[in-house]
Amino acid sequence: MSTSEEKKHPGTHKKLSEARKKGQIARNTDFVRAVGTCAGLGYLWLRASAIEDKCIEAVLLTDKLQNLPFNIAVGQALILLTELTVTTVGPLLGTVAAAAVSAAFISNGGLLFSFEPMAPKLEKINPFQGFKRIVTMRSLTDLGKALVKLLVLGAIFLFAILGMWKTMIYLPVCGISCLGFVFTEVKLLVGIGAGALLVGGLIDLLLQRWLFLRDMRMTETEVKRERKEQEGTPELKREQRRLRQEMAGEPPLGVKSATLILRGRAILVGLRYVRGETGVPVLVCRGEGEAVSPIFEAAQALRLSIVDDDGLARQLIQTTKLGKPVPMQYFEPVARALHAAGLV
Repeated sequence: MSTSEEKKHPGTHKKLSEARKKGQIARNTDFVRAVGTCAGLGYLWLRASAIEDKCIEAVLLTDKLQNLPFNIAVGQALILLTELTVTTVGPLLGTVAAAAVSAAFISNGGLLFSFEPMAPKLEKINPFQGFKRIVTMRSLTDLGKALVKLLVLGAIFLFAILGMWKTMIYLPVCGISCLGFVFTEVKLLVGIGAGALLVGGLIDLLLQRWLFLRDMRMTETEVKRERKEQEGTPELKREQRRLRQEMAGEPPLGVKSATLILRGRAILVGLRYVRGETGVPVLVCRGEGEAVSPIFEAAQALRLSIVDDDGLARQLIQTTKLGKPVPMQYFEPVARALHAAGLV
């Protein structure tokens, strides 16, 4: 393949399938991370009231534990913290893991097992190849994406925090009664963050797919080579054509398939008619000029029936294609020729 060729053709299905077997796919880490994070934030959103009750209970318990002996106070505190952890952190981690696995399954288009990406390659430790990877379109796109994400999310969280700073400042003075306002503000912040992450993840999903298809583009030479490999050699083509004819119930072509030879002046046609096999005679071979002699000799060697009829032979060679039945207007003269040859 010439290195000067431009990759302007989209990757074929064969190339994409081979790349997938090697573990080369559009990897959407941001999308998977965004879905997992959104699932976790959604769980916290739905369970905010229960978590708020547990936190208030923990705060109230702190005051009660002050009057108890140290050993008893520590035991009750550990029980409450363990219960809070099990009822909150456990389901949260399970939700995040299940969402991340589901997102990876969807973005990858199903399960994918390949050990080739883990195989050691010398090009990975080559400093020149590493420098080339730094200045690729993919690396520049990832850099721009990271900067945009940082700016957008930073601005969203900054506005959210500026909107709730008074609540945070007056919380020590207000006491437990203001804890509900804090949870309300946190739920708002969680909703904004989840929405921003999900939108960013979907954009990254489309972007990574575009970059992957761009990397899979092919040159004109590669497309021609693959098309030639799929079509096969001339011998393979002939064998495929023969199999198609057999599957379609069509008689094979050639003088070996003929049962009657019609000979004229410098012209010859071969017909095949077998009672119960073909409904009407079929033209299976033909020859003109110099091609007549070898066909005629082959017909004699096969001891085929030969009838001299220059007019009928010329009419059939002008009106009938190979592998096609003789036209209806020639049924009667062909039937006479078959009868003369003793075939009917």
